[in-house]
Amino acid sequence: MGETQKNGARRASKVPEFLKEQLEQAQARLGQLEEGAEKALKELVEKGRTSRKELETMLLKISKDDRVVDLRGRLEKFQRTGAVRAEEWRDKAESFRTEALERILELQGKAVSFLGVASKEEVDELHRELDRLAKKFEKGQKARPARKGSKKAEA
Repeated sequence: MGETQKNGARRASKVPEFLKEQLEQAQARLGQLEEGAEKALKELVEKGRTSRKELETMLLKISKDDRVVDLRGRLEKFQRTGAVRAEEWRDKAESFRTEALERILELQGKAVSFLGVASKEEVDELHRELDRLAKKFEKGQKARPARKGSKKAEA
């Protein structure tokens, strides 16, 4: 994590001043989106737990009453249905979170491309190309012997 912060600080220092503010604003908006998604997920999980507790409380009250023994089967079915629905809501919340994170990454990519900043992959590709050209140049220099005199000296 420390290296990530150092790399981020180095990158931030290389970003021109007029782009820093826009990049920081984009990062702040992405952080807000992520916080909103996490909050929504926590709220949905809490609602599911609350509903389950309420249902269990109701079941306890009814199971103690002999007159509603025949209703017990129905209530157990409702409990299972509630658990299934809670799982569905949990799945929906998780998919919402995943989608929100994907959108955040997409927005971050768009912001970086809009600002004209090269991606890590592009920089790595450029580095490999420069290494390849340097090796090719060095091979060309080794293949040609150094000239002892210039053409002007011969004339």
